[in-house]
Amino acid sequence: MPGPRLVLVADDQRLANAIQTRLVQALGRPALLCRTDSCRDHLGPQTDGLLLLALALPCDPEPVQYLVQEVRLQKLPPPVLVVAGDGPDELLPALEPHFARRLRWSDEADALVRVVRERLGPDRNGLHEETVPDIVRRRLLTFTPSLLPLLERIALAAVHDVTVLLTGETGTGKTYLARLMHECSPRRSEPFLSVPCGAQPANLVESVFFGHVKGAFTGADRTKIGKFAVAGKGTLLLDEIDTLGLEAQAGLLRVIETGEYEPVGSNETHRCQARLIVASNWDLETATRQGRFRPDLYYRLNVMSFHLPPLRERVQDVAPLARAMAARFNTKFRKQLFDISPEAMAALESHDWPGNLRQLENVVQQAVLVSKGPVLRPDDLPEPVRDCRAAPRLKRSGLVRVLDISRDNAERTVIERALQSNNYSRSRTARSLGISRVTLYKKMKKYGLDGLPRQSLDPEGPPVSTPL
Repeated sequence: MPGPRLVLVADDQRLANAIQTRLVQALGRPALLCRTDSCRDHLGPQTDGLLLLALALPCDPEPVQYLVQEVRLQKLPPPVLVVAGDGPDELLPALEPHFARRLRWSDEADALVRVVRERLGPDRNGLHEETVPDIVRRRLLTFTPSLLPLLERIALAAVHDVTVLLTGETGTGKTYLARLMHECSPRRSEPFLSVPCGAQPANLVESVFFGHVKGAFTGADRTKIGKFAVAGKGTLLLDEIDTLGLEAQAGLLRVIETGEYEPVGSNETHRCQARLIVASNWDLETATRQGRFRPDLYYRLNVMSFHLPPLRERVQDVAPLARAMAARFNTKFRKQLFDISPEAMAALESHDWPGNLRQLENVVQQAVLVSKGPVLRPDDLPEPVRDCRAAPRLKRSGLVRVLDISRDNAERTVIERALQSNNYSRSRTARSLGISRVTLYKKMKKYGLDGLPRQSLDPEGPPVSTPL
């Protein structure tokens, strides 16, 4: 586990410098310094030892209020307030319950040092310097705690210059994970560029990737630089790579193997300097078996791979995601939220989220927008999400209910995919899952799959194994 961290949030540079100087004198090292409008990336549950909020009065009260609300919404440790000057602070008394302690600078500078020492622990002489695994852990805790078991592999993929394959349904967070790897890599100061392959016309994919020269084809009235060149020495995310045709896949394979490419219509060879991360909404191994994806390209891409399950299978991620989204939209819409009620959170955790993170984000945005008062309540949620609480299978409470929902959704998905893989043959599907046909029929009826087609296009073929 990472050690305690100290984060100093201050918009007044003179005050920040004074506090930093005192901390260096007393502790040997400064705190991590950021402004109120950029501190979100430095905060996270369970990894922040102490948050110092330094204000030089008079100050603009709005950024202070929204920072405190973000901290409270995300259930982070309450900050210590450090105030300098004698200006008006009408807003601060209303926020007093949300501070761990209030100190005046510089009269209580020694008290501040004591508070920091107590939070750091008696055996620590300095402040904790975050490693890449520490940063990945902090970011995952506020995004997808279910991926914490993969923490070491994600950190390893981030710091080494290898191609990474991310798979998962649309909206499961592949772009977020790719950006996290980039921001934890030696290339963090270089560009991060995402290319949605599915949005590119098939006849223009090479031009989008590699660029073209003037006159290369009809409509090419000027020279265009491709995404591989624009990315420079940064990271290039090729999203929805499963949508590329076989011809475009061949061009991509050459770049990965040799690093070389030519703009369309040019004989000049260029070298790719970017690090590649690719993402797919579908299982590329299955696409390879079906002849829709080149096996040599798949093996080149699959150096390190990570699968992001759909949100319905990671109920434990809903709360941190919803809280982080609510904090962001609270600031955007200038609302007064400090918390999400247990009933509203239960409704969010009970929903199936077929649209994954994008749908959750849309629902939270709407709920924050219509909310009134300091707590987001069930009535603020859209009716389909709010009504999840009334479903018969959700009458049980707590962890048992959540686990049942996650298990049922996962089992239904496995059975549906196995049926598709076996051309809807009940017999072959049952054999591939290792269950009897009777058990399969019962489960299909339970999950509403008994209306699927019954024909098999290849009745004699072997079953396609799908792990249950």
